[in-house]
Amino acid sequence: MSTGTHTPIVCLALLAGFWLSSAQAGYNGPGSEATDIDTAAAALQAPDKTSVSLEGYILRKLKGDRYEFRDKSGAIGVDIDEEQWPKEAVNDRTKVRVIGDIDRALSCIGVSVQSLEIVAADTDAPVKSAPQKTTSAKKPAVVAKKTKTGN
Repeated sequence: MSTGTHTPIVCLALLAGFWLSSAQAGYNGPGSEATDIDTAAAALQAPDKTSVSLEGYILRKLKGDRYEFRDKSGAIGVDIDEEQWPKEAVNDRTKVRVIGDIDRALSCIGVSVQSLEIVAADTDAPVKSAPQKTTSAKKPAVVAKKTKTGN
């Protein structure tokens, strides 16, 4: 056999490989990246352009599009463009999920936000009921009785 007869087979195999790899590509936008960075403390240590997904609270506006984000591990600055904000109002008591990339610009480390969403309240968590008044182990109060006088 000459090498000329193998050329069409090799080309077909390469084309099939390209077709299969592109067919399996799927969604690769914000939030599709697998990430182990899920806390502010870990994000502060991550290299530039690392994908992060953080859940916590936006505490305050710093300047321009820059805000302070805090979770259980600490705080980090986040840059949120106007179009990233959800339609619902967000304040410092609204739990949010921030998805973005680490941005290490000069001396400032933060997250360039690609997606911001409000995290729904945990429906599986037990609801705290209002505190109940309980009687203490102390001696009960004595109610004074009115006594009749000799009139």
